[in-house]
Amino acid sequence: MRTLLVMTTGQTDVQIVVNDQRKKLDGNICGKLHDEIGTRSWSVVDTPSTRIRDFIKELPEGDLTLCTPKLDAVLAYLPDENAQQLSALIFETNRPDEKDPRRAGEVMEQRLRDRRVSQVTREPFLSGDDRLEDPTNDEDAVVRRDIVAKLSSAIENQIGPLTKGDQVFVATTGGLAAANELINELVRLHSVNGPRVTSLEVPESKGEKSEERAVPEKFHPASGFRARWHALELIEKGSLLGAWGAVSHLKGEPGQDWTKVVESLALFASSMPLPDDCELKVLRHPKMAVRAALRVELALRAEDIPRAVHGTVAFFEAALWDWLRKRDFATDDGAAGSIQTGFTFQASQPDKTRFRFRKKDNVWRIDDFNAGIQAWLPILAKPALWALWKALTDDIRDLRNDVAHNEPTPELMQAACEQMQSAGLWSKSDPATFVRQPLVQDVLKEMDVNAPEALLQELLEEVRARLVMASTSPPQQNP
Repeated sequence: MRTLLVMTTGQTDVQIVVNDQRKKLDGNICGKLHDEIGTRSWSVVDTPSTRIRDFIKELPEGDLTLCTPKLDAVLAYLPDENAQQLSALIFETNRPDEKDPRRAGEVMEQRLRDRRVSQVTREPFLSGDDRLEDPTNDEDAVVRRDIVAKLSSAIENQIGPLTKGDQVFVATTGGLAAANELINELVRLHSVNGPRVTSLEVPESKGEKSEERAVPEKFHPASGFRARWHALELIEKGSLLGAWGAVSHLKGEPGQDWTKVVESLALFASSMPLPDDCELKVLRHPKMAVRAALRVELALRAEDIPRAVHGTVAFFEAALWDWLRKRDFATDDGAAGSIQTGFTFQASQPDKTRFRFRKKDNVWRIDDFNAGIQAWLPILAKPALWALWKALTDDIRDLRNDVAHNEPTPELMQAACEQMQSAGLWSKSDPATFVRQPLVQDVLKEMDVNAPEALLQELLEEVRARLVMASTSPPQQNP
């Protein structure tokens, strides 16, 4: 297993050791002191546990003894170096500014080589008069694009050869905050479907005899809130699978139980079993037609025309089966059995326009092909369902088949929209709606579904409450 360490450099990464005590360099003249270090003989030792609070303003005479507290803390955290190949990528700066820690990368490289890390790459992403940002250009106002490209290329070169069995530790413990944030995200971007990434931080130690220790980066609440509004925007647009894809990485993080709501929506969109603790009642509605109607409405919001076309026809079929599930076949048809297992008839032969015999199972099944549907509709005597069937012309049902068996083209989907709107199945609004159409509302009202036009809005309001309102509630205090 290979391990890559990605680190940045800052003013406190290199410290001076005097009499087994360490001191930080004065940040205001850090660059000047680094230049002087470059003219002297120096070595790097284990970081002393004792430190002096005063800052070094002048280097001591003679050979210099240096230490790298943050790097030592990170190395102590890493798995046994003998168990894997360890390489390092160090991002550094080399600018003439008196505050620039321009030799920190060199000292850290030496420390790594002293620890038998042979593969060390240093990347000076700022040098000379370079600035991280360019306020005169909106696209470069935080980090210049050429700097982004340089950081990305260096990271890609190191992570590219790694595989899923490898791991990357990133410790942006010093340097420029905007660059550090970008480095963290670039490491994760280039590691997708590759090595596992762990972000480390090295909190400032307290007291004169304490050592820095590297720890996994704590989850920042802002990350959760950023993901919430992003997920909520996608859900409002009908993209349930996209919303889960955007936040699934937060599953299991402390305080992020809200992700279960988004996961349930994604499972619903995929027609997969919902978790037992799913509290979104409409997703568990006992009537298949209600769930089918929601899927069409969401597909229209997401402008997923193929799914909406398929779902529109499926809505009728779901409503038909909802009514058939309520039928007393023993009394009304003299049949023994059920829809799930099939039927047998003892006294007489069944109506062969409504039932079809399955030799394989030796039972009769509901005939739900066109001829069978037209035979069942008068028996069920549901006017709204019949009206919906009439609206589903042969052309519209053929559209469903085209979606299922062919590659939908933009021209075909445009024609589908026009046909659905002409038939009164979809509205002509932007986005189009389904559950607000009279044909659809009448079918649901015929099934005693209250306010069917509000089904999606009620779901969205409940989701919004769970993602927004719950997020601002203080934790419960134990008595």
